[in-house]
Amino acid sequence: MIEILKKAAPIALFCAVWEAACFLLKIPAYIVPAPHRVVDKIVNSGALLYSHSLISIAEILIGFGLASICAVLCAIAMVHSRRVEAVLEPFLVVSQVIPKVALAPLFIIWFGHGILPKIIIAMLIAFFPVLVNAVVGLRSVDGEIIELMDSIAANRRQLFWRVRLPTSLPYIFPALKVAALLSVVGAMVGEFVGSDHGLGYLMVLGDVNLDTDLLFASLAVVTAFGMVIYSTIEIFERRIEQRYGKGGVQQQLVTV
Repeated sequence: MIEILKKAAPIALFCAVWEAACFLLKIPAYIVPAPHRVVDKIVNSGALLYSHSLISIAEILIGFGLASICAVLCAIAMVHSRRVEAVLEPFLVVSQVIPKVALAPLFIIWFGHGILPKIIIAMLIAFFPVLVNAVVGLRSVDGEIIELMDSIAANRRQLFWRVRLPTSLPYIFPALKVAALLSVVGAMVGEFVGSDHGLGYLMVLGDVNLDTDLLFASLAVVTAFGMVIYSTIEIFERRIEQRYGKGGVQQQLVTV
């Protein structure tokens, strides 16, 4: 509860300053609506925001999940085989060099205006941070521990599950938090480029119609969901640290 209050306090302060600035400076609502107007819009348009948010949330979660799974599997393959790494690395680097905003219109043309192109964009944006950190984590095992596992005739599978994977978790979890936020960005980019549903579509609709209340309400909803998914991953990260200890994963697992 205390942690929630600590995180909520800066947001509440920001909203208070925002409200005061809109009142004192007499900022027109069509430029920047005051927070109370945004809250009113969320309440009055709850059904609309709910129906569109379900689609955006699905795009974000599926894109994030696929990116995380594929990134970890690629990292495992690259760590265990130099040939696989040599083959995959150029393609992975090129996939990150190409701007996703430039690819978004192509995905819309290829896959239509449905949910699929948004999932692909979210996946591509979220993929690389998890891959890089997973590779670093899987390779961060102390050589002495590997020798110890070899001395007790541990096979590669046992070495992976007992040492490599647990050791990589402190590297992977921070990347997952970044990837979760990037998947939100990816889904919104896809919806901006071409969509007739989702919170990104509502933002574009609000912009075109000068309905900034709707624009800010949609932005508030997607921001809240991004914070929820980030906090959820953070909770899992803390539980892992409580179980194994931060920085002591290898030693504890080897002695099991």
